[in-house]
Amino acid sequence: MKGSFLIYFALLCIVLGATFYSSSTPYEKQDIRGNIGHLIDAKKASHYLGGISFVYGKKEISIKALGVPGFIEFFIRKATHFLTFALTAFLMYHVLRGWTMPQTALPWSGFLALAAAVLDEWHQSFTPNRTPMLSDVVLDGTGICLMLVMIGLVLAFRTKRKRRPVG
Repeated sequence: MKGSFLIYFALLCIVLGATFYSSSTPYEKQDIRGNIGHLIDAKKASHYLGGISFVYGKKEISIKALGVPGFIEFFIRKATHFLTFALTAFLMYHVLRGWTMPQTALPWSGFLALAAAVLDEWHQSFTPNRTPMLSDVVLDGTGICLMLVMIGLVLAFRTKRKRRPVG
């Protein structure tokens, strides 16, 4: 157990450190629209995705508003938010699981991962050309909740399997 705890703890530190670094980096240094523009056929993308339009954080998200590269970059950035904080919750759970029961580790890992998401957005407020957004915290929280549900289902399945009579 001690070896796996150290691995989960190290991975959690790496993920949180990478998140902090990313929040410290101005948007211009993270902008991948140029790379996307070279990889994606804008006409095809416009044909298939041109009808998609919605509001996120009080801004219109569409190909018309952002261009094809900006539209695709938006989804990459938001998927990264979602997955990063889902992973944070997963690692946080396994770190806390080394100290406490699963029933206690599960809600605390969610709370601490959400606290990290809030602190990440607050930290962005100090970075040039970065904007903290409540909608990003909600997205992060959704990733966290999905991960916690998945962990809970695995725990429930394992408990049910252990209770089955043999024979």
